[in-house]
Amino acid sequence: MRIGLLLAMACALLCAQFPKLAFAQEPRDPLIDPQEGEVGARFQIVGQRGWAPGETVTITLGFTTTEPLGYPGPFHRERTVTVLRDGTWSFPISVAADLFPFAIGDIPGYIVVRAQAPSHTAQNAYVLRADGVRPAGADVIAALGFGPGAPAPAATVALAMFAGAAGALCVAAGAFRRAAPA
Repeated sequence: MRIGLLLAMACALLCAQFPKLAFAQEPRDPLIDPQEGEVGARFQIVGQRGWAPGETVTITLGFTTTEPLGYPGPFHRERTVTVLRDGTWSFPISVAADLFPFAIGDIPGYIVVRAQAPSHTAQNAYVLRADGVRPAGADVIAALGFGPGAPAPAATVALAMFAGAAGALCVAAGAFRRAAPA
């Protein structure tokens, strides 16, 4: 019966998050659009929330072939941009072979974008394909809500409903067992 109550509570917590998941799912900040391409492409970096108007944001770029969201550095190509009155900013990047002090484009990887300001720090990554091949782990990262192919919130809602139903069945079974004559 205690397991059932725990499952029911888990369902309640997930269902409480349902409106946020289903209707207000926001992309990672800073937004990168498009989220992947090859050498020769361009992408836009957009700071959407958490930035103070008028402050200076320092944008740095790094390159890795492994997990990009926890990438500690080194970072290259420092640029600055000023936050607009509405708390947003944007900056274009051309993916050129000389973007970094070493050659890119021969192997798939991630261009890691870190944006720092006194009020906020955020990090995201651009998926760099090489001859149409995506870097290892790009599909796993997409499944976590990053990048192209990120799942819709329906999977989370289905999991919440399953947990709630399992919890309700466990509670009902425990109550039925207690009420049954010995």
